[in-house]
Amino acid sequence: MKAIQTLHIICFQNPYPPVYGGVIDVYYKVKALHALGTKIHFHCFIDEKEPDLTALHTLCEAVYVYPRRFKFFKLFSRYPFSVVSRYSKKLVQNLEAIDAPILCEGLQSSFVLQQHAFPNRKKMLRLHNIESNYYTGLAQSETRFFKKILFQREAKKYADYQAVLVKFDRVFTLSLFEQAYIQKQFSNGEYVPVFHGNSRFSKLTDFGDFAFYHGDLRMSDNRKAVAFLVDVFAQIPNYHLVIASSKAAGYVNKLIKGIPSITYVALNTQNQLDTLLASAQVNVMLSFQQSGTKLKTINSLFKSRHCLINKNMVDDPQILALCTVASTPEEFKSAIEELRFVDFTPEIQEQRQQVAETLLSDEKNAQKIIDFLAD
Repeated sequence: MKAIQTLHIICFQNPYPPVYGGVIDVYYKVKALHALGTKIHFHCFIDEKEPDLTALHTLCEAVYVYPRRFKFFKLFSRYPFSVVSRYSKKLVQNLEAIDAPILCEGLQSSFVLQQHAFPNRKKMLRLHNIESNYYTGLAQSETRFFKKILFQREAKKYADYQAVLVKFDRVFTLSLFEQAYIQKQFSNGEYVPVFHGNSRFSKLTDFGDFAFYHGDLRMSDNRKAVAFLVDVFAQIPNYHLVIASSKAAGYVNKLIKGIPSITYVALNTQNQLDTLLASAQVNVMLSFQQSGTKLKTINSLFKSRHCLINKNMVDDPQILALCTVASTPEEFKSAIEELRFVDFTPEIQEQRQQVAETLLSDEKNAQKIIDFLAD
């Protein structure tokens, strides 16, 4: 296997610690590329004053940080705010100083290539979402008027801005839906499943103790999912649902007041989340928007037992075959009442292992990127 000597990666934010979907994909991609010999010059935009870059320095030749530009007038730009706020002349200088291919993580980090051509270099983008669809979904789920308007405006701007994708030699997509969309619009897509950092499965007993949902409840789509599940589990009073998040305790506790079978747990560490996953019998996950592959599904397959999802969580048939799929509240209720009594057999684990060693192998998926660079 041949590794490209040097690669620039431009990221929308510091991906360490890898605590949610987008940055998990970035961090473990960097880790897999490094393991295969790639020398990475990592550029990231930051919000925090003192970012923890220790882990990145162990994986990269160099790490460069640039502050995001939160200027009010940028809200009136014809470009999406999440894009135009991530631009730096220093980034341009650093890219010019080392002649190497460039990989942008998400459209949010692509503005430098919209402004500068960097001729005779391979240019790639990791598409984390079809952003116009993603922000439309956020607007539909959002209940606060001002934020709904902001999301609608951002969706419209992204619909125009995505024409920048034609500038890339390759767009690495997270899902088959996005792959079909990119191929139809730009003919430069390649499906590379999510990077997740799992190399082995947790050793688990045959049965877990409860149903489990976890997510970032600052996101309107996840709040809507929790409200949906509370309504479902209110009809299953003899089975326990645990909802875990690092945010929005007040929101959840208000929803579950008077429903003793549902509890909220404040998440503080990754180890705490892993312990909850290992104790769960059924992981219930859903989204109201079709956007990418939800990494919580992959983590649950590696670290927990049964996974009950709706079709918006993933669209790869090999991954869907490892899950139970439901759509309506009635279908979720029926599936939960069945899965709570289904033991986690060695046959289920063997089926997952086969997919893990092929489709979901971080090493094999990193090699796809390297093979493209080496052509």
